[in-house]
Order: sequence, then structure tokens, then C-alpha cells
Amino acid sequence: MVTIPAVVWRGGFALRALTTGGVVGLCVGVLAWLDSGFWISGVIVLVVVGTFYGAWMARRMARYWPGAKDLTGKERVAVAIAVRRGEPIEDARLSQPVIDYSSGLHDAAEKGRWLRWLLVLVLVVALGTAVWDTVYGSWGSLIASAVYLAALAVEVLWVPRWQERLLNNADRAADKARRPDPADRPPEIA
Repeated sequence: MVTIPAVVWRGGFALRALTTGGVVGLCVGVLAWLDSGFWISGVIVLVVVGTFYGAWMARRMARYWPGAKDLTGKERVAVAIAVRRGEPIEDARLSQPVIDYSSGLHDAAEKGRWLRWLLVLVLVVALGTAVWDTVYGSWGSLIASAVYLAALAVEVLWVPRWQERLLNNADRAADKARRPDPADRPPEIA
């Protein structure tokens, strides 16, 4: 839920599953195709990973922000944007959803912390695989390994700082929702 962009909240459960599963499945499917050299491998990975990841992430999103089902797509996106940016919400009715979404982000981040050590291990294995593919593999394997390695490096080195900034923004938005200050509110657009 932490890495899901605000725009994904526009749709209902099925659209969120399709969007997240489709994007992740497509990325991993292309890498599988490059690595194996067989397009059918990419299609199989796209379908299998996309289906399971999409369903899992949509359920996870619903679990960490159960109140989202009571809002329209436009309201969910407005709440997610305000929380992710640390800004006050224009519509005072959405103060509680801001607090709930902020809490859900914190809960999701906390549940994922125990896996951080595993990412370092996977990064080391990916580095070894990239070296192996450079020496013995095909160009497709080398490209796939380089992309995996770069993605893991971003996950290990950049994401923790980004996540901390996101959670600080969420705290700021939740505080503003708890204690609305008229000077904090954006001007009403007629």
C-alpha cells in the first residue's frame, strides 16, 4: 500500500487489482521474456504474477484502509494525495478518512519492515547473478539481471528515505485533519 500511487485508488477493488497486477505482471513478464528468450514465458509470468499480485495487493489495500469503500473514487484519490503530500484536505468531511489512510500507511510500512534484511540478501544474490550472466549468459539475461539489480538497489538504498518522508507527510496531514486551522485550508474554488 505504501508504494501504490494515489491515482490507483480511483477504482474499486477489481480495478485496483487489475491495475496493480497488470503493471507488476507486465514488468516481470517482460523481464522473464528477456531472460528466457521465449515470449510464452513472459506471457505466463504476466498472467500468473499479475493475477496473484493484483489480488494480494487489492486485498492488502482494503485491509489497511477499510473505510475507502465508503468513499467515491474521486474522494479516495483526494485523500491519498493530501496524505502523501502532507497537505490539508479541502473537504472537512474527509478529515477522518485522512486520519484513517495515514494510519493505514503506517501499519503497512510497519508490517513490511521485517523483510528489509531479506532485500539485502536478494541484492547480493542478484549481484552474483548479474556477474554470472555477464560472463556466461545471453544479452537478454544480462539486461534482465541488470534491471533486477538496479530495482533492488533502488529498493534498498532509496526507498527507506522516501518512505520516511512519506510517513512524515502522512503524520502532518493527519495532524492537520485532527486540528483544522482555517489558515491551513486552501481557498475554496467556486
